[in-house]
Amino acid sequence: MFRKINLLFLSLGIILISITAYSIWRSSLPLVSPIALIGSLIGNTPAIKSKKVVYGFFPYWNLKYSKNLNIGSLTHFAYFAVDLNSDGSLNKKINLVETEPGWNKLKSKDTEKLLYQSKLLGQKTSIVVTAMEPGIIEGILNSPENKRTAITSIMTIYKDFGFDDINIDFEYVDEGNRVLRESFVGFITDLRFACISYKNHCQIDIDIFASAAENPKLWDLKQLEPVTDKFIIMAYDYYRKSSSQAGPVAPIKGKCVSFYSAEKNCLDKDIITHISQISKLIPSTKMILGIPFYGYEWQTASDDFLANTYPGTGTLATYQRIQSIFQDSNISSLSAKWSSVTLSPYLVYEINNHIFQIHFENAQSLEQKIKLVESANLGGIAIWALGYEGTSLDLWNPIKSLFLP
Repeated sequence: MFRKINLLFLSLGIILISITAYSIWRSSLPLVSPIALIGSLIGNTPAIKSKKVVYGFFPYWNLKYSKNLNIGSLTHFAYFAVDLNSDGSLNKKINLVETEPGWNKLKSKDTEKLLYQSKLLGQKTSIVVTAMEPGIIEGILNSPENKRTAITSIMTIYKDFGFDDINIDFEYVDEGNRVLRESFVGFITDLRFACISYKNHCQIDIDIFASAAENPKLWDLKQLEPVTDKFIIMAYDYYRKSSSQAGPVAPIKGKCVSFYSAEKNCLDKDIITHISQISKLIPSTKMILGIPFYGYEWQTASDDFLANTYPGTGTLATYQRIQSIFQDSNISSLSAKWSSVTLSPYLVYEINNHIFQIHFENAQSLEQKIKLVESANLGGIAIWALGYEGTSLDLWNPIKSLFLP
């Protein structure tokens, strides 16, 4: 009798230990579904292979949304970002106490899980390397020693974290000159050689302003083309939170025919014009169209399209924020509008008799951009930024059309 009781307690103990071990094992798994995990273990690739690139930028400040990300439709997962100093070293400290957040979040367990998940899904992982101030960019490019240091810094991160590709995001806002552009071409050439020497299928991608063909600033596109795999065209922020008018973030069309154009509500610039200019300098298949998962919100003088904004009222509005507008009890006179001029949506609403507008992207406007990618034979799209869509799948539905054989 006592032997049976002892055996019973022993069995229960084994079961409890097994359950505890399973719980610990499960909590340590990457952020991926069991089906995807099984598929990777048996040698199948669970992600659908797209004939176009679907590049997703994941900024470190959205890491709080990591458990709810919908990344199964991506071909490339790009961590944004690590930052360089003017001497080419990696920017790891804001000050003596604070760690630079992009570097700090890269080392986190949640980022490690996301990168692991991306690899399980058969995607390529990219590390985005940034330099955002003209003085820092000039400091790197104008010194051969600093360029070598920058390449060493980039390759160290690339190797240590097991990335597949490198994305260079040097956003130079000054006018630039021929010498600086030549130096940037040399920098990318040397970086490509260093990366391919380590891993022969390494790719180097560059982020460029949509206006890069008409106003090259840092980028000599013709000279960069042979040493660059993909050009990510940042085709957004045509209007931004500081704009004096409320307008579309990423207008496909709508540019005024001429300065004296009689066309109502036309714009200074649009995506089609910029894409056409760039395509004369580099192959269309190397061009990746940036698309926003966000918009901007302003207080405006009226509810008219391109209405004047009140200074200092502009803010970024994620798609998640836009969805919440419809449940906000403080909002009145909410109306959704569509501009046939720019092929983009916007919302107009009132709070305490003040008029506000949000210009953004929705499934309908993204469908138009997908059609542009197809008709212009572009290489694909790049999303800025993963996490801004919240839990909604609205913006992903038109993107899935890129997977059609």
